[in-house]
Amino acid sequence: MKVLICASEGAPFAKTGGLGDVIGALPGALKANKCDARVIMPYYKRIKQKNIAYYKGYAYVNINGRSEYVGIFHTVHDNVDYYFVDNERYFNRDELYGHDDEGEMFAFFDFAVLEALKVINFFPDVIHCNDWQTGLIPYIKKANYSAYPEYNRIKTMFSIHNIQYQGIFGKEIMNTLFMPYSNSLEHNGCINFLKTGIMESNVINTVSPTYKDEVLTSEYGYGLESVLGLRYDDFVGIINGIDVVKFNPSTDPNIFKNFDKRNYKSGKKENKQALLEMFGLDTNEDVPLFGLVSRLVDQKGIDLLMPIIDDVITHSNAKFILMGSGDKLYENFFYELESKYPERFKCFVGYSDSVAQKIYAGCDIFLMPSKFEPCGLGQMIAMRYATLPLVRETGGLKDTVIPYNKYTNEGTGFSFDKFDPQALKEVMYIAIDTYNNNKDAFATLRKNAIKQDYSWSSSAQKYIELYNKITN
Repeated sequence: MKVLICASEGAPFAKTGGLGDVIGALPGALKANKCDARVIMPYYKRIKQKNIAYYKGYAYVNINGRSEYVGIFHTVHDNVDYYFVDNERYFNRDELYGHDDEGEMFAFFDFAVLEALKVINFFPDVIHCNDWQTGLIPYIKKANYSAYPEYNRIKTMFSIHNIQYQGIFGKEIMNTLFMPYSNSLEHNGCINFLKTGIMESNVINTVSPTYKDEVLTSEYGYGLESVLGLRYDDFVGIINGIDVVKFNPSTDPNIFKNFDKRNYKSGKKENKQALLEMFGLDTNEDVPLFGLVSRLVDQKGIDLLMPIIDDVITHSNAKFILMGSGDKLYENFFYELESKYPERFKCFVGYSDSVAQKIYAGCDIFLMPSKFEPCGLGQMIAMRYATLPLVRETGGLKDTVIPYNKYTNEGTGFSFDKFDPQALKEVMYIAIDTYNNNKDAFATLRKNAIKQDYSWSSSAQKYIELYNKITN
């Protein structure tokens, strides 16, 4: 099986979020399952400056009335072939996203991917597209390459990582595209790249079974629920995995004390003490420590935390270490809490891999009260470090966290259903009470959590099954 994975970002070269993590991990897992998986992505300025790739050749594509140069560069990372599409006009920029010509920019990339196949002499069985930035590829392949047998036999798969972001542009963008019009391109009077990927791919998936069900509803579908309904029989949910090499408490160089399943009790204690000391909090008290590592945006449920955290701080012994950046409203909220409760609440506004790992390893409870979460990685990372996630039952959070059952002591964390501050407060108090007054139960939950296997190996096998399904 030969697969070309197309994406707008991928770790370790360029990453802004979960998509980058997936593209950084999935190809290696596929290769471990004897699948020839390769990656193609833009040759952004930040990648080019590292001078790690070698020139392979060039092509041209027609866009916006111009013949645009397509340079192809190549490198190998962790035994995976990565190809980069070079063009100074579109990719010689400091930021990956947010440009006024973003529609044209990624339309160019989609055209370039298909031309690149000839340059690299790699005609895969499946082109695996990811998110709206690659949504035109299945349609361009049909519209512009149907006369070529080597292209005709290629199947396409389209992965939705977050349906909120769709690539919506005015109809005038059609003036830039060298391809015929189709209803697949249009949604609600605009050109919608995500809809195009949904309608024109052989199979569609998203990143957890629950999120797949959610996006078929008006609450979570962001206007595309009816479109997905048309492709229901070709739509599946596959939970993401995590990089178990990077997120390994026994070898992680970023944490204070390495530990594994055998000695996690002492390891957790040492990491917690060192984390408290690092943030200037009292290390002499045995109290529950909450952690959060998140983008500070509406999706992440910070709005639920804001009205209730004063109550939790003043009526419990819990302490908090929160890290993230984003909306200034949330950042200022963190700063104010730290000023108000300097002995109970600390924040790190920004992001650091090193600090994030220390929070995962040192905290007792990890907060993820998300409004929606297609898959989520934080809850799986937390469990790997014997930290209990506290999550809302949505998307991948619902699929990966088994809620605590006080009657049986079963579970791997704590959860709540309703998107409501009171629901969050109630489960936070349950977690605090369990830590303070039922040490055995809390220890059992930790033991359960650290045993969970969310490696990419099982997810990769499910992807391969999909690839086989559409090619056979």
